[in-house]
Amino acid sequence: MRKFIFLFLLLIIVSCAKDTNCKNSEHAELKNLTGFDGCGWVLELDNGSKLEPENLSDFEIELVEGKDVHLKYSESQGGSFCMVGQKVIIDCLTED
Repeated sequence: MRKFIFLFLLLIIVSCAKDTNCKNSEHAELKNLTGFDGCGWVLELDNGSKLEPENLSDFEIELVEGKDVHLKYSESQGGSFCMVGQKVIIDCLTED
């Protein structure tokens, strides 16, 4: 019975973990715009467009200007104070 409970709890923990595989992800570069009003860290895609992530702090990566990352994201509703790009929620984020 204890083994069953342990395996059940382990399954719950693993299923709730962030997706770190990022298959079919997009390449982006971290940009620090904290010097501008209402801005913070943004992600610049290869096509030059910028993403304003709402949940970047949910991922354990070192925030370094110019760092290459791969991500999957979904569009977010609401306005932006920074207004440099599209507001998004990151679904998956990995460092290169």
